[in-house]
Amino acid sequence: MNLLEVLLVTCLLSTCLGEDGGGRVWKTVPRRPYLKNDFESTPLQIQTDSRLGDTVYIEVYPVVDQYSIQISNIRESSTFIVLTAPGIQSDFIINHFNLTGPIHEWKISKDNKYSKFKISCDGIEKIYDFPSSDQDTWKRQVDEIKFMPFDTATSRYKDSNWTWQDLAQVRLPNRLSLYPIEFKTNDASAARQYTHITLYTADFKAETKVDIQWDNDDYQFWIDQCNRCDGGQSYAQTRFTNVPGDIEQTWKLELSPGQLDIHCNGVKVYSYVYNDNIKYTNSACMGCTAQMNMQFEYFEFNEANDKAAVEYLTPPQCTGLPESWAGVKMEPELPLPYNTRVSVSCADGYNKTSGDSEVVCLGEENFGFNSQPVCRKDCSDDKKDDDKDDDKDHDKDDDKDKDDDKDKDDDDDDKQDHGKDGGGSKMLYLGIGLGAGFVVGSLIGLVLYLVKAKCSRSAGRSNAGASYVVKNNKANVYS
Repeated sequence: MNLLEVLLVTCLLSTCLGEDGGGRVWKTVPRRPYLKNDFESTPLQIQTDSRLGDTVYIEVYPVVDQYSIQISNIRESSTFIVLTAPGIQSDFIINHFNLTGPIHEWKISKDNKYSKFKISCDGIEKIYDFPSSDQDTWKRQVDEIKFMPFDTATSRYKDSNWTWQDLAQVRLPNRLSLYPIEFKTNDASAARQYTHITLYTADFKAETKVDIQWDNDDYQFWIDQCNRCDGGQSYAQTRFTNVPGDIEQTWKLELSPGQLDIHCNGVKVYSYVYNDNIKYTNSACMGCTAQMNMQFEYFEFNEANDKAAVEYLTPPQCTGLPESWAGVKMEPELPLPYNTRVSVSCADGYNKTSGDSEVVCLGEENFGFNSQPVCRKDCSDDKKDDDKDDDKDHDKDDDKDKDDDKDKDDDDDDKQDHGKDGGGSKMLYLGIGLGAGFVVGSLIGLVLYLVKAKCSRSAGRSNAGASYVVKNNKANVYS
């Protein structure tokens, strides 16, 4: 294979296929599907997984207006069902489905003739009257159904052919303290475009929103609780003017302690410094710094407002282990996609003494865990080697004793000739032998001590009760 062929193969395996090094890949921004469904003769069939979230949130689209159905608290036996229509107060229903286990199958439909909703879970059906506030709204003929971004629990749905389809997960994993959000837009000349991004903590219980809006070349952005608060009633218009005028734009949102940097096509267009004491149109936004310094683990493009983002860059793969993780072995093996849960064991010659049995890949040499896995070198192997060396030394000593006996026999005649003078030489030789033995014994003891100490320290430190990221062989602890 010549050099040109090698370069071509390398291109096909990386950049030319959209990969940006380290396993980072440009992917299409996920969108929720619209399902053609009349909601009467064809019930909506979905499957939920409470390990993903606890809320089903769908919008039902008649020809005019729309209404929504929300099923919440799926993890608990007490399930909340909320029926909402524009301009109409929500009807709030509490019901007990006696849910057990994470996976459940639901059917949702309506019966216009009897003004009823039908909701069943795992074959158990509950029937609810249409909300009395405006029954005409609920009786309108339905054309489409859509899963909203607030829907965290739905994992699959049945399409028009009654085939199960996976629902695209719009919440994208990315630890923002390690890797920026990078995405592409391709219509910078369009009037009134939005990119609306929501950031989430790991449990999805805390969130914030970052919006970038432009109207031709007029760019501005907002961050909830920083320069937009009170539900948008209080805000400060934050503009930037040095945005490159390219039709296709690649954006990067980089969070660091104390500020958010916004880049476009390689140009830093704005640095927003968090401030809790700025007065806006109505009041001061409080808590900006604490909010933006949270550990964000997911983000999503909120399609209710975001029409501009077309692609996003995935975080890097895990490609290696920190040097301090001596003896640690993973299954499956590296490299691994970001956010993969990995089983941890110890390589041959090591024993696991503490730490988690699973960790989560966070890209490059970063892993998430509660207690660092610790593998210690198996000292029994060293002891076996030491015993073998001792046996060899004993054999050598036996051979030496035999030679010494022979030499002693040879010297007997000489001793008879020398008489009393030989007695002084014998005492001298005995003293030298005892001194040499003491030195050699001390050295052997010192070596064994050092080997044992090295073995006990081989796995490094173990820490419990915290969440870690290891990067560049250093551990950063997040409380």
